[in-house]
Amino acid sequence: MDPDLGSGDGKASSSPQAADAEAQLAGQVMLAEYAALRAEFDRRANVQWNVLALQLTSTGVIASLAISHVSDIALLLVIPLSSYILGSRCILHDFQMKLISRYIRDSLSGRLRGYLAWESWKASQIPPDLHWRWRTVTGWNLLHPTRLAFEGVAWLALLTAALAAAYAWRDTAPGWGLILGFALLWVLGTLATYSLHRSFNHSRRRYAMPVTREPAAASVPNDRTHLPPRGTRENRTEVLEEAGEAVQDE
Repeated sequence: MDPDLGSGDGKASSSPQAADAEAQLAGQVMLAEYAALRAEFDRRANVQWNVLALQLTSTGVIASLAISHVSDIALLLVIPLSSYILGSRCILHDFQMKLISRYIRDSLSGRLRGYLAWESWKASQIPPDLHWRWRTVTGWNLLHPTRLAFEGVAWLALLTAALAAAYAWRDTAPGWGLILGFALLWVLGTLATYSLHRSFNHSRRRYAMPVTREPAAASVPNDRTHLPPRGTRENRTEVLEEAGEAVQDE
């Protein structure tokens, strides 16, 4: 028997096994990546709600202290600054969560042969112009409740502080130092609120832009071609169960 022939058969039999092992490893890695992304998404969602709760609580406390005494009306100028800081964090977490959703829909789901279909199905159910409508809570429009809790409260605090100061100083004007300090804080709060306004509009335009699916990297097709075909429902369930058990073992 020719020894070269036997070695060739061994290489031929080991090649499909290596491909299957590589495909199984790729599926485990991608499912582990999906689990990590979902955990990151949940964490950012919780932080975003905590930021909103902190904004409402701090605004209520500052406003109650400011209106309790006429001499403390300048405390209202703290609200635009705190709204800018907390509102920027809220926009940042919202932007990162949208990036995670897009990555799962446009990249990870395709490499898993469409098994992760929720993001794609959700995108197909949302009209393209929904985020530009005024009476909707899915986009950062001017009437969005979360946007009003940050930007709307800041504009209201600036307007109230200006009117209250004009009313309190109509008869007896304070010193020039107090007036100058009040004016500087008011201008700074206005700039911060306007910057927050632009951040909301930028995030709204960026999320409403149509998304084009980018081709996968050069190393991705190898993982995708080695994945098993979708086939029947039993085959898909078996593949997902095997990959899920592998992720749990890790």
